[in-house]
Amino acid sequence: MSQNATSLQQRRLIVVMGPAGAGKSAVGSAVARLLGVRFIEGDEFHPPENIAKIRAGMGLTNEERRPWIRSIGEAVRALDDPVAVLACSALNWKIRAMMKEEIPADLRFFLLDVPEAELRRRLATRQGHFAGPALLQSQLAAMDRAEEARRVDGTRPVAAIAREIAALAEA
Repeated sequence: MSQNATSLQQRRLIVVMGPAGAGKSAVGSAVARLLGVRFIEGDEFHPPENIAKIRAGMGLTNEERRPWIRSIGEAVRALDDPVAVLACSALNWKIRAMMKEEIPADLRFFLLDVPEAELRRRLATRQGHFAGPALLQSQLAAMDRAEEARRVDGTRPVAAIAREIAALAEA
């Protein structure tokens, strides 16, 4: 299907969301493999100044996130595929509202629900990522209840979580 033929009504973006350490990338890529669709790693769209701030353990403001969200929207517009999976934090309703404005798709949010102690444990052992343990507190403070998101137990094995999200996203 060509880019022009894939309308907003036909395009669906499965958003695997949560704070740092929740497992968004692992779960999102597994969901994409199960569904045979494209996986979009939201972290790849942050401008260098955002990455530097995150690496320093400082949270981003909603306005600092807007160019990042805009870039994700451009990537989604460039897809020929009607369905894709995105891994990104989407921590509060303002960010999700910006996503709905900037990303031309039916957004379906899935929140990986992971207790703070487990997030801290995961981040303490994570290597090679710019979002470390120092960022977690600001993310948890910025996060809201995400009423429009389906909550999924993020403490289970990745394959089990991915199967659940894939089934719910197809429903």
